[in-house]
Amino acid sequence: MTRLYPRSTLKRIINAHEPSMRLSKNVDIKIYVLYLLFLQRLLAEASRQAQLTHDTIIQSRHVSRALALVLQQFKG
Repeated sequence: MTRLYPRSTLKRIINAHEPSMRLSKNVDIKIYVLYLLFLQRLLAEASRQAQLTHDTIIQSRHVSRALALVLQQFKG
């Protein structure tokens, strides 16, 4: 089975941001899955924004509008 992302790199990034916190063994997997879910919802919402303006291509303005909506959903 191929690896989807380099776990060691992601763990280093997480530890760099929160060096004093103890993290569980699989926290990098959880963060990666949440990241993929965020991107999936962002793409779906950007697609909806493009359909509302009758565009066939998702442009940066659609992603910007969608980003505000999706970030509200993902606030802790």
